[in-house]
Formats: sequence, C-alpha cells, structure tokens
Amino acid sequence: MDSILVCPICAESLQLHEQSQGYYCNNKHHIDKNAQGYWSFVTSPKFKGSSESRQQLRAKRFLKASGILSPLVKQVSNVFSDVAEGKDEVNHLNYQCNDGFYIRSLSTLSTLSTLSAQAEDNVTHWGVSEADNALFAASKDTTPANLLLTPFKKLPFKSDAIDIVTVFEAQLKGKECLRVLKPDGALLLLVPGARHLWQLKQKIYQNLLEKPQQLNLPKDVEIINTTEIKFNADVSGEQAITLLDMNNLSWRVNDELAHQIKQTSFEQLEFDYVLLHLKKR
Repeated sequence: MDSILVCPICAESLQLHEQSQGYYCNNKHHIDKNAQGYWSFVTSPKFKGSSESRQQLRAKRFLKASGILSPLVKQVSNVFSDVAEGKDEVNHLNYQCNDGFYIRSLSTLSTLSTLSAQAEDNVTHWGVSEADNALFAASKDTTPANLLLTPFKKLPFKSDAIDIVTVFEAQLKGKECLRVLKPDGALLLLVPGARHLWQLKQKIYQNLLEKPQQLNLPKDVEIINTTEIKFNADVSGEQAITLLDMNNLSWRVNDELAHQIKQTSFEQLEFDYVLLHLKKR
C-alpha cells in the first residue's frame, strides 16, 4: 500500500507492508517498526539526536498528567477540529512530538468537540522527533500515531502531503514543515503570550516589563486566525521548575534560584498562549 513517506536512502516512494508494518521502496530498502514501537528514518551513524534525561521526561509527563494544561489542550483541540472538519482524510503531523501528549489529547478531545467521531477516524496522526527516548515514552503510552525518529532537517514525507502541521512546545525551524504541507493545508503554531508564566519570570528578570508580542514567522506564511488562550493555575515549586524547562527558561536559573523556586508555591500562575493558524502564501 502506497504511503506519503519517502525512502531516506534513495528518496523513492515507500509502500507499507500491512502484515509486518514495515516500509519498503522499489529499490529494496526496508524500514521496519522496532521493538520500541516506532520507525527509525536515521541513516547517518553520526546522528546524535536530542534525547532528554529520564528525569526531564518524567517531570514533564507528571506535570501534563496533573491536568494543569487541560484548558490549553481543550482550546487547541477545538481549533484543530474546526480545521479538520469537512475533510475526507486528514494527515496530521505533530512536529517535535515529544512524548505524544498533544497527539493523545487531540485524538481524545476531538471526538468530544466539533469533530465527529466518524471524521476523527479519518485522521491519521504522525509524530516526528529526534529523541528516541521520547518516542519510546510515546509508544509506551499508546499514542495513536505513526511515530518516526528522523532528523528535522529532512523530514521523510513527500512534498505537499500533510493537511495539518502542529508545532507545540517547540520552535518552527527551517522550511521542512512548509515543504510537506499541502497548499491548502493548515499550520497550527502555539507560542507564548506576553504574560506567560509572569510570576515565574519575575523571579528571573529584574524590573520585568510587559512588552508587545513579536512574532518571528517565516516570510512564506500568512496568518489566517489567532486564538488567545489564557488561564490561571496553582503550581507547586517542582512543577514551576518543569515549566521553566518546557519554556526554555531553565538555563537562566542558577542553583540558588532553582532551590528557592522549588520551595515556593505559585498561586494562580498566569498561563498565556497564542495559537496561530497559518497557511502558505
């Protein structure tokens, strides 16, 4: 059965052998699903990936499982459902999927929102990562997606093959996400708002001032819609440290400040996101 994937060795189209769940091309290159539950499209022995420590992965999984981000994933799911509704078949790519949390959330919540259960059955989720231990965690949590270990600089998808690309907890780098996106496809990009984690940032930056948000977007995309997602939640010190890590702020925190934050409870911490619905120009 033909797929939207291309061989990482010769760039020929890949076909899926349904019985073995392995991919192969006409040049007899094979990519089998490994025992950890994902496919590796890595061909270079010099590829090092970007695996996180077990402690980091565990902390992030515990935080997400706590329900703190429930208001976020609910609104993200509503937007995803609106974009997917009306399409006969949807290929969804979660770029830098980490442990698959957002894919699992979208798959579960979409059927409870505007996207019908029948339509959700027509959504095929793909998750790509450079971190093999994150994909192993995603597989272990039965993430309903095709999970691929692949370098981000060259995604193993045909051009114009993906209906929806989502980018959460990550930066949009390079042009691969746009290359694989269909001309009428949607790119959903989640970015922090001006007051995201405000009380935490006050611990890091002196004389913190609220500044207008500046979006650093590729020139070849345009904004279709923006959705502001704001909510407050009580957060423990340990969860605060994890949130700093998830938002690329932990490098600004020395050991003394980290110890101080761990001993502090943050009541009604501000969460401020903007979900951008983008398309190719």
